[in-house]
Amino acid sequence: MTKMTPAYRQYLLKEKGVTQKQIAIELGVVEMCVSKEIHDLPHSHRVRCAIAEKIGLPVGVVFPDYYNRPPKRTTSKVASATV
Repeated sequence: MTKMTPAYRQYLLKEKGVTQKQIAIELGVVEMCVSKEIHDLPHSHRVRCAIAEKIGLPVGVVFPDYYNRPPKRTTSKVASATV
């Protein structure tokens, strides 16, 4: 599998026919929130899960740098994310 870069995430969404605007509307957030998650800026678990769902891959595969590192605490959302 290709390294999951922001450009590759955008490509996969486009391939599925999904826009950032559609995800933003479904989640009730502004489009910039979705864009920032695609580019690994702030960390919104809810938005990242929605992006991964639209791509059709586990969140740990779509955002490996964030979800595949050891959690900072045991109650972390990272600890509960399934890969």
